[in-house]
Amino acid sequence: MQFIYKSIIFLLAGILPVLAFAQKADEELAAQFLANKEYEKAIDKYEKLLGSNPKSMYYYDNLLKSYWGLNAFGDAQKLVRKQLKKFEYNYYYAVDEGYIFQLQGQPEKAVQTFEKLIQKLPPIEIKVMELAKAFEKRKLSNLAIETYLQGRKIIKTENLFSPELAGLYLDIGNKKQFVEELLNSLEQQDQYLEEIEGLLQNNIESITDFEILKASLNKKQKQFPDNSSFQELLIWMHVQKNEYELASIYAKALDKKNKEDGRRLLELGFLASNNEKYDAAINIYKQVQAIGKEKPYYHYAKNSELESRAKKIINGNNTYEDLIIVENEYKISLLEMGENPITAGTLKQLANLQAFNLNKFDEAIKNYQTLLQMNRIDRNLLAQAKLELGDLYVLKNEMWEAMLLYGQVDKDFLEEPLGQEAKLRNAKLSYFLGEFDWAKAQLDILKTATTQLISNNAIELSLLIQDNTIDSTETEPLALFAKADLNFTQNNLTQAIQLLDSLEKKFPSSSLKDDIYFKRAEISMKKKEYEEASKYFLKVYQEFGSDILGDNALYQLAGLYHKKLNNKEEAIKYYEKFIAEFPGSFFLTDCIKQFRTLRGDLIN
Repeated sequence: MQFIYKSIIFLLAGILPVLAFAQKADEELAAQFLANKEYEKAIDKYEKLLGSNPKSMYYYDNLLKSYWGLNAFGDAQKLVRKQLKKFEYNYYYAVDEGYIFQLQGQPEKAVQTFEKLIQKLPPIEIKVMELAKAFEKRKLSNLAIETYLQGRKIIKTENLFSPELAGLYLDIGNKKQFVEELLNSLEQQDQYLEEIEGLLQNNIESITDFEILKASLNKKQKQFPDNSSFQELLIWMHVQKNEYELASIYAKALDKKNKEDGRRLLELGFLASNNEKYDAAINIYKQVQAIGKEKPYYHYAKNSELESRAKKIINGNNTYEDLIIVENEYKISLLEMGENPITAGTLKQLANLQAFNLNKFDEAIKNYQTLLQMNRIDRNLLAQAKLELGDLYVLKNEMWEAMLLYGQVDKDFLEEPLGQEAKLRNAKLSYFLGEFDWAKAQLDILKTATTQLISNNAIELSLLIQDNTIDSTETEPLALFAKADLNFTQNNLTQAIQLLDSLEKKFPSSSLKDDIYFKRAEISMKKKEYEEASKYFLKVYQEFGSDILGDNALYQLAGLYHKKLNNKEEAIKYYEKFIAEFPGSFFLTDCIKQFRTLRGDLIN
């Protein structure tokens, strides 16, 4: 007997893989028939496959599609009813019975079938969801909505199925109900707040959408005054609209309620400053300071206020005297608070202002060195100070000192963004000095950098070197261009222009033509000759649009018309061109945002 059992097992072990292989072959053949619209052959295969596995929704769906392909609705109905007899409580088959009536042009029968299913729903959450999903499968979104609303009614739970309903209302374009259901889900639980912000970010776009959101949020806040989630969303909404003063009202209330000592307001100020809304940021930082000097965020707010004031002047139509006023305020602040780890950020900002805006190199170096000698300083701040001091040494043409500082940050932070930024700057330094092979080797490492900006910059410079060192004996054009680029970096603009002139005269057929145009545009930007800059950016785009600088040139051109030349029509035209022509560009996200803002989809 034992021998017989072993023989049977051995036999089965040989047969089962063969059967499985045969079934897989039939399945692949059936799928191919369906793809080729050979419906009769597909039907023959899928009927057999479903007969061997009646529970398979995959075989069932494909058999149904094959019947529909031949308009064999009678056969389709027989299939559905056969499956319903076997699986009585499966709503997918029940919905398909009505759906086939709809395909046959019998809407009355379809409606009767669907309404009967909805009205006979049991008060069981999982069954409601199953029926709704069955409607969704056949793109019957309105019936899925009706199912969830009926389920909410019979289970007697007011906000049940809110996330599901929100998604369905979005599918049919009903933004009002989409927002309403999203907010319903926050009434009892706030764990969905971050997810809801993401959904709103992606789907609230127009002025009308924002008005809908605002009305719903105000209503909810009045109904649930103790629910902080609605205040959080009001802050978020006003930030999206760049209404920081209004956002600060809710932020201040939440800050006080949660006893955060100004932390929430401070973070809002950072957002305003990062979005170049400096007046709003300054006002918010002052509110934090007003909470009290003894509070933990007072010094951060004071420092951040000075930084925003400096940025406002630097990015606006400033005079040298304006910058001196800010410098003196930094100095007064440091005298009041002393030079210590708490005021290290203030000291770094003062040094930065002196180095890159006032050309007070010696004073800046002294302040950076004081900062580097401090104990217990934040390591990120220390690294940023080293990078800035390295940049200053580049301005002074002290390349060895710059390399040492960049190297220290690279070593201390390795694969972190700060370390990669340091490696990028060292690579660019090697490029300036004509050490092209070494520079390219470092840049190629950075092509997969953590941040997209570093990766993008590394790829651009690496390609510049690669395209112009193919013949290793003819690198003089690139060496001249790198020297001009260094002079541009050091603000020696006259020398930079002379070197570019010399390069074009000596090598009229150089492949650097697009880079030369782009560099001339950047020089014009520094000189605030914006019309001249626009001509060069346009040249790069028109003549070299498919090359590495094409998207960058068009992005700069659109931004120039938008923010410097105040020509809304031209800006919209070039943003629109960019979106159409460069869908994979690093700059795409910002272009879409600026385009929609200018067109009026978003409030700026």
